[in-house]
Amino acid sequence: MTILRRAWERLRDYPIFESEREAYPQTFSEELNDQCGRILFVVCLITTVAWLPYIYLDAGLHPEEPLLPVIRMGLSVLSLLIFILHVSDRFPRYNMLFLVFIGAYLAIGCGLITALANADPAYMGGYIFILTVMALVPVDRRYALVIIALSLLTFFVVGRFENISFNRTTDRYSIMDLSSATVVAIAFIYLLHNTRLASWLKSRKIEQQSEEMRSDKEKIDNLLLNILPPVVAEELKGQGYVKPVFYPCATIVFTDFVGFTKISETLTPDQLVRELDAAFSQFDRVMDKYGLEKLKTIGDSYMYAGGVPIANETHAIDAVLGALEIQSFVEEINLEKSKSGRPVFEIRIGINSGPLMAGVVGEKKFVYDVWGDSVNLASRMESSGEKGKINISESTCARIKDYFETEARGQVLAKNKGAVSMYFVDRLKKEFASDSEGRTPNERFWAAYKAIQQKKSAV
Repeated sequence: MTILRRAWERLRDYPIFESEREAYPQTFSEELNDQCGRILFVVCLITTVAWLPYIYLDAGLHPEEPLLPVIRMGLSVLSLLIFILHVSDRFPRYNMLFLVFIGAYLAIGCGLITALANADPAYMGGYIFILTVMALVPVDRRYALVIIALSLLTFFVVGRFENISFNRTTDRYSIMDLSSATVVAIAFIYLLHNTRLASWLKSRKIEQQSEEMRSDKEKIDNLLLNILPPVVAEELKGQGYVKPVFYPCATIVFTDFVGFTKISETLTPDQLVRELDAAFSQFDRVMDKYGLEKLKTIGDSYMYAGGVPIANETHAIDAVLGALEIQSFVEEINLEKSKSGRPVFEIRIGINSGPLMAGVVGEKKFVYDVWGDSVNLASRMESSGEKGKINISESTCARIKDYFETEARGQVLAKNKGAVSMYFVDRLKKEFASDSEGRTPNERFWAAYKAIQQKKSAV
C-alpha cells in the first residue's frame, strides 16, 4: 500500500514538479541521474504496458516465433520491477542505471524481435523509432552508444542466423532507413549530450553566483546589524531610508575613562587599542544582557541608551543595571592591573532620562544617533560626576528610586545648564539584591520588573 500511495503522489505531483531539487548536482553525472529520475516514473509506466498489445499482433503475423511474446512480456516485468524500486525511494542514486536497463532491454529486444520477424517492414518501422528515441534519453552518451551498437549487432547477427536477405528493393530501403536513423540518433546523442553539459555548467555557474550573492548579502546584513539596531536596519533595507522617531522618554548613558589622555601616553598604540577593545567588548555584552542599545564610541567615551529603538517602561532600570555591571567590571580589571603594576582606568558614568529624537544620519556611513536636550544633560551628568561613581539626574532617579539606593548630591553646577539636581546610584536596595555589593538582582527584583512590563502591555 505504501508503494501505491507513493506512486499516486508522484503521478499527482509530476506535471507541476512540486518537489523541486534544492540545489544543482555537484557533478554532471549526478545531473544526468537527476534528469533520469524526473522521467523514470513515466517511462516505467509506459514501458510496462507499451508492448503488451503487440503480443496479439505477433500471434497473427508470426505465429511461428514463440519468443516474440516472451520478449515483449519480459519488458513489462523488468519495467514493473524497476518501477517498484524507483517508487520506494530507496535507490535515488541509481535512476540513470535503471533507465539504462530499460533502454537496453527495449532497444536490444526490439532488434531481436525485428530479426526474428525476418525484418518485416512493420517491425522495422518500430525498431527505427526505438533507436531514435534512444537519442533523447538523458543517459550518459557512452551508455546510449553502447546500447545502439548492441542492438544493431543483435539485429544483424540474429538476422544472419535467420537467413534474412536484403536483396529486394523494399528490404534495402528498410536498411537505408535503419542506417539513416542510426546516424541521426548518434548525431543527436552527441548534440544533446553537449547541450545538457553546457546547460548544467551554466546552471552550476548561476548557482555558485547565487550562493556568492547570498553569502555577500549575509555579510552585508551582519555588518548592517553591527552598525544599526535590527528594527532600524530592516526599515533601511525595506524603504531605503529611516524616518526619525520621537520618544517621549528614554534613558541616555555616557561613560568616560578619567585621565585617559595622560594614561595613554604611557602605553604603546597596540596596548592602548587592546585595553579599549577589551573594555568596550565587555560593555557590548552588557548591552545584550539588558536589552540596551549601544550608540557609539568616541575615543575612550562609550554611549548607550535604553528605550530605543523599541520603547519600553524599564529603560531607566535597564540603563542603571548596565551601569552597575560596567562599574563592577572596571573595578575588577583595575584590581588586576594594580597587582601587576599597570595603569588603571577609572570610569565616570552619567545617566539622564527624558524626551529625545532618534534616527539615522549620513548617506555613506550610516550612524544611528539620538538628539535632544536630554542627551546633552546626560553628557553633563557624566562630566559633572566623580570617578568610580554613577551620576544620575533627577528624572532618572524618579524612575529607579524604588529599586536602587541613591545618594542626593544637591544642586550641582553643570556647564551651560546651571545648577542641576544630581544623585549617585550606590547599589540595588537590599531587598532586591542577591549579593552583598548590591549589583546582582534577585528573584524579587525580577518579579517587580516583570510587573512593570505587564502593566505597560495591559495599557
